[in-house]
Amino acid sequence: MDGQKNNCPFCSPVVEKATFAESNNFRAVYNIAPILPGHCLIIPKNHLSSLLDIPTTDMTEMMLFSRKIIRVLSKAFGTSSYDWTIQEGQPAGQTIEHLHIHIIPRTADDLPEPGDWHPRLEASEPRLIDSFLRSKYSYAELKSIVEKLSRIFIDQGA
Repeated sequence: MDGQKNNCPFCSPVVEKATFAESNNFRAVYNIAPILPGHCLIIPKNHLSSLLDIPTTDMTEMMLFSRKIIRVLSKAFGTSSYDWTIQEGQPAGQTIEHLHIHIIPRTADDLPEPGDWHPRLEASEPRLIDSFLRSKYSYAELKSIVEKLSRIFIDQGA
């Protein structure tokens, strides 16, 4: 697999089942065990460990694509507030060596404190797509959400 890493969960074909949007070099993946409704990841299609590995043109593409995904999530989940996070390197909490941006839609009072999403993420980071520490969607539920988000992405001409 060119540009892929065999033991990386984000390079595995299984990630395609949770993918609801793609650009040339990135995909938006719905988290099967979200911290909050709408929690998704932006991941490079090729295996990259760090922001420092991304060519400038791809960095621009990643941010423009992420903005499109925010618009999709805004429509789907009725919010205009988000947490964005990248954990770069093991000391910063990165446990999967494949660059990814967490995008977590937020609403008023969805958690006791605004920053309470971070401990939830840290506790389950090793199993981003399939965490046993958080409630998990069934395949049918995941498929339904992915289809809904895909339709919105297409309808927005993204």
